[in-house]
Amino acid sequence: MKKQIATIILSITLPIIGIWILSSCNEANFKELTDIPKFEEEMTSEIKKQDIAIHFSMQRSFNWVKTKVPTDIKVTLFDSKYKELNYYYFLAFNDWFKKLKFENGIMPISSKENLDCDNFAMLYKSLVGISAYKSEEQSEPAVAVLVVEQINEFGGIPATGGLHMVNLVMTNNGWFIFEPQTGKYTLLERYPNQEYIQYFIL
Repeated sequence: MKKQIATIILSITLPIIGIWILSSCNEANFKELTDIPKFEEEMTSEIKKQDIAIHFSMQRSFNWVKTKVPTDIKVTLFDSKYKELNYYYFLAFNDWFKKLKFENGIMPISSKENLDCDNFAMLYKSLVGISAYKSEEQSEPAVAVLVVEQINEFGGIPATGGLHMVNLVMTNNGWFIFEPQTGKYTLLERYPNQEYIQYFIL
C-alpha cells in the first residue's frame, strides 16, 4: 500500500515539475538545485507516529502550546519516524526556495491549476526531502502538507472559503505554517486558519 501511494505521489509530482520547466517565463535551468542548502548540523528531535497522534488529539503544538486544530483532522503518514528541522536551516532553506522560484519564473502570478497552491506545497516538501538526502541524513524531515479551508487571509493569500494547501514545518524552535507561494510563515498556534485544517500529510 505504501509503495502504491508513493508511486501515485511521484506520478503527480514529476509532471508538475516538468510543466514548470517548460512553461516558465524565464530560462528555467534550475541551476539553483546545485546550491540546495544542506544540513550543517544533524536534524534534532525525532517525531514518531504516536507523537503526532498525541499532539493533535490534545490540540497541542510544539512545547505543548494550545492550538485550535480540530481533533478529527485526517492524518496520513508515509514513514514511521521523522526529524524536526533546525530552525536556522528552515530560514536558510526559505531564502533559497524564494530565489529558486524567482530565478526560474515559478511565481504565483496566475490562478492556473498547474501552478497553484498544491503545486507549491508539494514542491517545498519534496525539495526539503532532497536536501536531507543530499546531506546524507537518514530520516525524513518533518515537513507536512496541510489542506485547509482558506476562511481567513494569510501570507498574502486572500480569504476565499475554498480549499487551500500550505506546509507545516516542525523545527526545534516551533512548528511553523509556511505559505510556499509567498514565503510568509507563522507559528501554528498563531495561524488564523488553524481551526479549519482538514488534512495532515507527512
